[in-house]
Amino acid sequence: MALASPSKFHGAVEEAFPEKQARNLWRIDTLGGTMYLLLLSADKPDLSHLAAQFGNPKNCGESKDYDMLLNRIREGSVWQFRLTANPTHSIKRNEGRGKVVAHRTEKFQQEWLRRQGEKHGFSLVPETVRVTEKKWKVFSKRNTAKKVKLLEAVFEGRLKVENAGLFQNALIHGIGREKAYGMGLLTIVRVEG
Repeated sequence: MALASPSKFHGAVEEAFPEKQARNLWRIDTLGGTMYLLLLSADKPDLSHLAAQFGNPKNCGESKDYDMLLNRIREGSVWQFRLTANPTHSIKRNEGRGKVVAHRTEKFQQEWLRRQGEKHGFSLVPETVRVTEKKWKVFSKRNTAKKVKLLEAVFEGRLKVENAGLFQNALIHGIGREKAYGMGLLTIVRVEG
């Protein structure tokens, strides 16, 4: 099943676009026992083959204009968020590049998210952010026997926009590593008040 192999599902998502384009952000969410594909792209995808393979061929989803949301971003505004990410850090070596490894504990995962916020124009609202789910994704890369092992953590909580431009960029381009495998997409809903 493709959902068990992020590399296969990544390939299926990329096939939704007739021409190669910049990396798309996507993730699978579950709401009320139903799975949904959330996909952010510059061009409108053709999801008919995905719907036929993984869902209901009569329902190829719906598209919305992302500019409407981006135009509502203001410094000081507070948003409820959800982010599926791969929180990692690099262990320095004597020579060459460091080794990238996952943050395994919630304390370090939260610290990773706080640092990402500083880079991407937002701060976390204290006492609201938690890791609601974490799991290891283990799969083989296409056409190889090499095993890939990625930690996926789901963050939920509230954030405050500190720099509208940086934050809009994070919404468009994602946060963190492993975007090809369904991580990095930040979704938000405005908190009233």
